[in-house]
Amino acid sequence: MTLPSKYQNGSIDSSLKGVYRASPIKLMIYGRGTSNQLLDVVAEIGGTKAFIITGRSLYEKTPVIKTIEQSLGSAHGGTYSKIGQHAPIGDIREATGLMAKSGCDVLISVGGGSPIDSAKAIAYNIHQETGKWVPSIAVPTTLSVAETTQNAGFTTEENRKVAVSHPELVPKAVVYDGDLALHTPLHLWTSTGIRSLDHAVELMYHPLASEIPTKRMCLESIKDLFTYLPQSKANPQDADLRTKLFLACYSSLFPFLYTGGVGLSHSIGHAIGATYAIPHGITSCLSLAPTVHLKGSNPEEAKQIARIVPYIGKQNTGSDEKDAHLVADAIAELVEGLGHKTTLTAYNVPTGDAEEEAIASRALHSKDHKDFTSLKKIVRNLY
Repeated sequence: MTLPSKYQNGSIDSSLKGVYRASPIKLMIYGRGTSNQLLDVVAEIGGTKAFIITGRSLYEKTPVIKTIEQSLGSAHGGTYSKIGQHAPIGDIREATGLMAKSGCDVLISVGGGSPIDSAKAIAYNIHQETGKWVPSIAVPTTLSVAETTQNAGFTTEENRKVAVSHPELVPKAVVYDGDLALHTPLHLWTSTGIRSLDHAVELMYHPLASEIPTKRMCLESIKDLFTYLPQSKANPQDADLRTKLFLACYSSLFPFLYTGGVGLSHSIGHAIGATYAIPHGITSCLSLAPTVHLKGSNPEEAKQIARIVPYIGKQNTGSDEKDAHLVADAIAELVEGLGHKTTLTAYNVPTGDAEEEAIASRALHSKDHKDFTSLKKIVRNLY
C-alpha cells in the first residue's frame, strides 16, 4: 500500500520541513517479566484467543514458548514453531493454513525478525482470503526491530527476499521482556544490535524520516547502542542491560509509516542474507560501515551522518565528509569489538566479478543505478 506523498519534504535534511506519519501501534510495554502480562495485552487489543508464531530454537531449546503458552491459559489457541531464518514462504503458507483453522483472533509472534515478519505475512494472507485483518502482538527476543514497521519481508522459493506492506500489518502491541532476552545467545543478541544500529544510522539520511521524533530518537538510540552493546557482551546475564537495549532498538526504528527500503546498507543485506543464509544481524555487520564511508562522499548525506559524532563520544572535525568517515570507522570498531568482524568468504559466498555484479544488481535492482560501480567495489571488499 502506497502512502500519500503530498506532505513530504523531498529532502534528506528534514530539520525545517517534513512529516511524521504515526504508526497504528497501540501499546509498548517493557521490563522484566512483562511477557507474563500477555493475557491482558490480548484483551486490550480486542482479542480472545491467540495463535503463537515462533521458530524451532526458542520452542525446542528454551522454556520461553511453554511459559507464554501457560500464561495465556485458555486464551492459547495454537502454536506454529517452524519459522526458519529469513521467513521462508513455505513456512508462512503452512502457518497461515493452521491459523485459519484455529479459531484464533490474534497472532503473537515470539522471536526475532523472521517470526515477527512471518506473523505480518500471515495476517496479510488471511486478509487477502477473508477481507479481515487479524491483529498481532510482537514479543521480540532479538534487536532486529521488525516489530515497529508495516513491512513483512519473506523469502521466495528462489531464495529472493521480497515483502508485502500495509499499515494494518504493524503489530498493535510490542512486549519487551528483559528476562526472555537472556535466552537469546550472545552472538545473536549483539549482532542484531548492529542491525538496530543500521536502522538508526540509515534513517538519519532517509528522505521520509522526520526530525521529530524519528531522527532525534535515532541519535539517542545510536548513543545507547554504542554504550550498552559492549556492556551486554561483558555482562551477558544482565537482564536490565538487555531491557535498555530493547528500548534503544525501539528508538532506532521508532514507529512511523513509510514505504520502500530503509537504505543502501539494508539493500545489501537483503541481497546477501537469504541467498547465502547469512543472518540478519551479520549482514549489517558486513554492510553498514562501508556504506557509511560511501555516503561520506555525498554532502547532503554526510551532513546528517556528521550529527552522530558527539553521540558516540567523538569530536567533530569541522568537515562533514571527515566526520562521516569517523562514524564509519567507529562502527567498524564496534563490530570488531563485539566479535562480529567477518567476510563473505566465511559464509561460502562464491567469488568473481559475475557474483559481485549479481549481488549489486539484487541490491540496487538495476545495473544503471548511479551507485552500481561503487557498490560492486564494496561487495568485492567484503570477501
